[in-house]
Amino acid sequence: MTVIPETRHESSRTLVGRSAELNSVLRQAGRARAGTAQAVLVRGPAGIGRSSLLTAAAVHLRADGFTVRTLTGSTAPALVADEPAGPAGPVAADPAAPPPDDPYADRRRFHAHLARRLAEGPLALVVDDAQSCDEATLRRLDFALRRLAGQPLLVLLAQRTESDGPGTAVLAELLAQDRCTLLEPGPMSETGTGRMVDHALGGPVDPLFARRCAELCGGNPHLLGRLLAGLRTAGIRPDRSGLRRLRSVYGGILASLIPDFLAVQPGPVRQVATALAVLGRADPDLLGALAGIPARRAETALAVLRRFEAATPGTRGAVMRDPVRRAVLAGLPAGAVRELRTRAARLLNDAGRPAADVVAQLLFLDRIDEPWMLAVLRDAIAATPGRAAGPDVVGCLRRALTARLTAAERKDVHRELARACAPTAPAAALWHLHKALAATEDAREKASIAMDYGLSAAGTRQATEAVRTLGGVLDDFDAGPGADPGPADRELRTTIASALLVTAVNDTTAMSVARERALTWTLPRGDSPAERQLLAAMSVMTCLDGRPAAEAAALARKALRVEEAAPAGWWVLGPSTVLSQADAVDEALAGLERSCAGGPARQAARVRVPALAGRSLILHNAGDIAGALRQARASLALAERSGPGDPAPLAHIALGSALLSAGRTAEAALVLDRLVRTDAALERRLYEWHHYLYVRGRALREHGDLEGALAVWRRCGRSLAEAGVANPLLAPWWLPAVSTLARFGRTAEAAAIVEEVQPNLRRWGTPRALGLGMLAASCVADGRARLRLLGDSVDVLASSPARLELAKAEYQLGHELLLHGDADGARRHLRRVIERATHCGYHLLAATARRLLVHAGGRMPQLATSALDSLTGSERRVAALARDGVSNKKIAETLFITTRTVEMHLTNVYRKLDVRGRSELPGGLSSSGLLATGR
Repeated sequence: MTVIPETRHESSRTLVGRSAELNSVLRQAGRARAGTAQAVLVRGPAGIGRSSLLTAAAVHLRADGFTVRTLTGSTAPALVADEPAGPAGPVAADPAAPPPDDPYADRRRFHAHLARRLAEGPLALVVDDAQSCDEATLRRLDFALRRLAGQPLLVLLAQRTESDGPGTAVLAELLAQDRCTLLEPGPMSETGTGRMVDHALGGPVDPLFARRCAELCGGNPHLLGRLLAGLRTAGIRPDRSGLRRLRSVYGGILASLIPDFLAVQPGPVRQVATALAVLGRADPDLLGALAGIPARRAETALAVLRRFEAATPGTRGAVMRDPVRRAVLAGLPAGAVRELRTRAARLLNDAGRPAADVVAQLLFLDRIDEPWMLAVLRDAIAATPGRAAGPDVVGCLRRALTARLTAAERKDVHRELARACAPTAPAAALWHLHKALAATEDAREKASIAMDYGLSAAGTRQATEAVRTLGGVLDDFDAGPGADPGPADRELRTTIASALLVTAVNDTTAMSVARERALTWTLPRGDSPAERQLLAAMSVMTCLDGRPAAEAAALARKALRVEEAAPAGWWVLGPSTVLSQADAVDEALAGLERSCAGGPARQAARVRVPALAGRSLILHNAGDIAGALRQARASLALAERSGPGDPAPLAHIALGSALLSAGRTAEAALVLDRLVRTDAALERRLYEWHHYLYVRGRALREHGDLEGALAVWRRCGRSLAEAGVANPLLAPWWLPAVSTLARFGRTAEAAAIVEEVQPNLRRWGTPRALGLGMLAASCVADGRARLRLLGDSVDVLASSPARLELAKAEYQLGHELLLHGDADGARRHLRRVIERATHCGYHLLAATARRLLVHAGGRMPQLATSALDSLTGSERRVAALARDGVSNKKIAETLFITTRTVEMHLTNVYRKLDVRGRSELPGGLSSSGLLATGR
């Protein structure tokens, strides 16, 4: 790098929007002029205005009496120590001479040279592209700065951040040792952008036009200047009409210079530019392979493209923007481009690049007819489990159907298209699966396709037809393998049977068809994944049939006893829901936690969304309204992020239910209304439809429309009966319906409902079912019989996890005791109701109970303020043992639960108590006597 004396004072280019940065440089210059040497490093990306800032600073420095010397870091040889200082100075060293053996002697000569210059007055050394300086040059500058600390010397450096060079490490060292002031110009402000627009296009400038220019260029003055030049050529004015035209012309402005640029470049640069235009993003090795040149020559060509900004650095290699790519490829014959893309796809595939990168090349081909291409598309679908494949994959697969394929290949393409469309377009997926079924003769392969067909049809209008199809395939399969099928055939048959049940159990019309078949099947042992899937489906069917809870729960536990290697899906959601209905709340939450664990990358949104919603419903019934709200909102947010394919009915229902209990009736009604508008198939979803009706009735009741609520609840009951659902706890419409009818004085109708549901409640047999049955019966009883039923209901519900229902029942008991003149008993129960409802977050009931307590002559209770009161019984037992130093494994063995359940409870405990670990667990968690108690 050579010191170039400037004898002519050039005027700097217009510097817009950089007054703060310029003033900062000039302040450092003032300190230097006062006799303290200074160094300033201006660092920033290409086009940010580093060079303009240095040029403007040089003009001001000259005007202030500085002698300015410019150092060009990228083109000149290294600094020499004996540059002539004038006519009488020493003779310059030969640039071609070898460097001196002693670098310190060279630095001392350079120091002496600068000292002579400084004797004449203040001196400024301005170095642009300092990262390109050789290390020796920057070492000389550093040496001189340290030796001339008391002299009027200013060293002004500029570094391009995205371009490393031999001087990068030395610049970093200067900053690290605090020998240099760092100045990093930021993006151009909107005001500065407006001034540049006005200078280039004339005024007046519309603020929105200036803002849009700033957004397009990212505040980069260089890019803005090129953009404005193109806009000026296009005749665009900086007003509202120009703003509308801006987007349409922006993409082609930077690309317009590409053809002329490439025309004067050597062959390797053109080849690499073409290869990068095809790939979009690539490293030198891949570019060299596609361009047919060595990687080293590809790197050299890339450097040329980067300087022209036709390529920019990226995390996975050089990147070429789409407008530039189009400009590069525009001059090539179409056949040549297709050949390049085919070669690029093969190279990417052979290099093991992500399937999506290969698909991006296949998308441009006319024919997808080679086996490896279909394999790539299959991999691309597998890389997005539970989510719709990208439009590129779907487009390639559809194009593959137009090729000359064998029947087997065409069947495979239809199956892959079905997998790609299933998450967001189930109707299209079913069409493709139907085509695949029609093209298949082999019984085993047809069985596998039919299983996909059934699972895709679940929750759609085609569910009933899918159940019939699966039944026919199952019959054909039974007739195919013979009397003694092998293990693989038995596993496949079991999988088909489980798919048939899964397709049917959540459909209001298909369930009766599936029930007749399921009654003839032998219960599997659960030794294989397929058998456990069938057990999961049969546990749900048993639950819907209303058979004893112990029987359904046993099937669910067998289905969940092994944590499968495959991601959790319906096979975990279904049995977990059964366990929650059977009062096994901890096991249910643990099962749903399995479906939620691992994050979106591991579990598909279509599994995690209902799992989170299911957790919300369980927490709500267990009395954790705040937790229910959090889980419901998380479920709905995940569904919205995952795209428009899933209306997320259960998430809406869970959120509406929790909002109602939190007293936010208007919000709940809006959530439920949105569900009805967005889910056209809601009435066919057995579980969600009846839950919706139950919660909708609650919303109408809170709005004061008791007749409307009663009509909705009765509709829920009729629909459940038509679907053949005998479990009264699936959607307990009968309980609010009975209380509302009794309130209207229609006791006979209420009594008829109670008489109808009691046998099913007793058969299900859980404490929650029996307690709610007694609560319903109390609504149609009188006198002491009513009082006795309410007392029994409270006692039974106390042994269940249903804390909300317990609080409601105990409130009714307190009210009834007051009517019977037992004020002391009423006050005792009402105080418990207030405490329990407050801890649950059920503030409506707490407020009602307070008013009744005051009426009964009682005082407001002093509620416990300890956070320990917010823990459930299970959480308290686990926390107590953990505080005593018991390991998670030992806790699980002691309480007969899984280690995952222990982890889940501890997570909830830490959150509720606001602690970070076991060591911070508070006192009052004694484990004595807790192991055998419930809550």
